[in-house]
Amino acid sequence: MFGRTLLAPAFPFALGAALLCAAPALARVIVVKDSIQSAIDAAHPGDTIVVPRGTYTECPVVDKSGLTIAGPREAVIDATGCANGLTVGTGDFGTDPETGLPVCPPIAIDGFTLHGLTIRNADPNGIFLIGVTHFRVTGGKYVANGEYGIFPRCSSDGLIDGNAVDGAKVAEDAGIYVGVDEHVDVQGNFVTGSPIGIEVENSLDTRVRWNIATGNTSAVLAVVLPGLPRAATDRVLIEGNTILRNNLPNPFGPTDPDDIALIPTGTGILNVGADHVVIRRNLIAGNDTVGVAILKNLFAPQDPRIDPTPDGGAVRENVILRNGTNPDPARPGYPAADIVFDGSSGTQCFANNVFGTDFPAGITALFPCP
Repeated sequence: MFGRTLLAPAFPFALGAALLCAAPALARVIVVKDSIQSAIDAAHPGDTIVVPRGTYTECPVVDKSGLTIAGPREAVIDATGCANGLTVGTGDFGTDPETGLPVCPPIAIDGFTLHGLTIRNADPNGIFLIGVTHFRVTGGKYVANGEYGIFPRCSSDGLIDGNAVDGAKVAEDAGIYVGVDEHVDVQGNFVTGSPIGIEVENSLDTRVRWNIATGNTSAVLAVVLPGLPRAATDRVLIEGNTILRNNLPNPFGPTDPDDIALIPTGTGILNVGADHVVIRRNLIAGNDTVGVAILKNLFAPQDPRIDPTPDGGAVRENVILRNGTNPDPARPGYPAADIVFDGSSGTQCFANNVFGTDFPAGITALFPCP
């Protein structure tokens, strides 16, 4: 049933007044009465939709540019039974007739902001954006969504900031998932309770900064996966994050066919074949298997477009301590240390890190940054 199940006093006056003052000429502020979707349908580009506190049992879809949806975290979209708690964009992968490979849909939404709200119980995605440019997802809460809390796909020029994302130990993938995107910043978020806290997959020019990741299986993953529209992850900055005690048991067994099964419980930052990944000024501690790992891409044989080596990266000025002290017993072949590097790229470098152990022992000294 669509609509709010609880209606409390309207959204605080101060925020409402600020939205009114900030709204451009001719833009309107629409206050949701019963249905978020009805407000979206009635809105025009430039409008702001204010969602009062309460519970909304619906899964709205945004199919027009220039909208802002704003509300307190006490405004809850309970997306039980929905694939997405909130969908922005209506496109989907197509197929290149010559190669048979998937292609992204064209950008169809220019401008979208979600400020606040809580989205819970969707399966798989809390908020899913596809074919969106100039977007922001800020100040919200995402709880117990089946795979991803926040998931932009085939999108660009976005900011994901100030959110609390909790997989609640039921999520089966990433809290925040940047997939086949360009120029997306992920900053100032709190992520916990998922197999992967923040994932950057087949994306370009991504910055992951000032986040707190704790209580995940792994905190941050940069990876190139096969069979996607783009066959590279390049130019990723992972900076100023606090990555502590990501020791949630991997929900997949080591022989499960899901790719996540390969990640050992207790992983800090993992780079699998991504290029020009700069990891700097992070605090990485108490992760049971590894603090930072830089590895060749084992998925490359599945896609001839993929260059398997993690080229041009740097790990510098981090504090990486007390990692690798209790490695995942289900994956005994995985080396345990503060820093692990398989030596697959001659252009990876290390400098000015505070750490206790590396594997193989002394490997970081062989690859100093210029």
